[in-house]
Amino acid sequence: MAKPAAIRAKCRKHYVFDRLSLEQAAKLAEVTYSTAKRWKDQAASSGDDWDKLKNASALAGGSIEQLSQQILTEMLVQFNSVLEMIKADENMPAVTRVELLSSLMDNIHKSMSAMRRFLPETNALAIGMQVLRGMAEFVQSRFPQHGAAFVEILEPFGDELARILAESK
Repeated sequence: MAKPAAIRAKCRKHYVFDRLSLEQAAKLAEVTYSTAKRWKDQAASSGDDWDKLKNASALAGGSIEQLSQQILTEMLVQFNSVLEMIKADENMPAVTRVELLSSLMDNIHKSMSAMRRFLPETNALAIGMQVLRGMAEFVQSRFPQHGAAFVEILEPFGDELARILAESK
């Protein structure tokens, strides 16, 4: 038997706007998980992506500081992912390693510049990232044979940079 549209809307509301898991949303809407999953999949195929709405709702629901911190956290997660990928691929040429790091740092720098007016404390981190980006470009252009060593040094220095910036406050 088909469920009323109001039940589907209730399930969607709990999942998207209340940020509950799909299991919890289904329970509150008094439907099975498989029904809720089917509704979610059907909605996505017709352009109503519940997951995208849930993420947008989470971003819109907080203060500008929370949003900025969330974006910064995502950038750092991506930065770490690229570092892990670089370290894992032992056959990657040093020039490629440095190019990946330089590109990643450039993206982080641009994002930090955009957020600087919202979170003044990120300014110090942005400056640190700019210095690291400049260093990566310097190594790439002048000493490409040292790219692998630069990558090896850069990761532990990230922890040191965080400590240095924390002490400068």
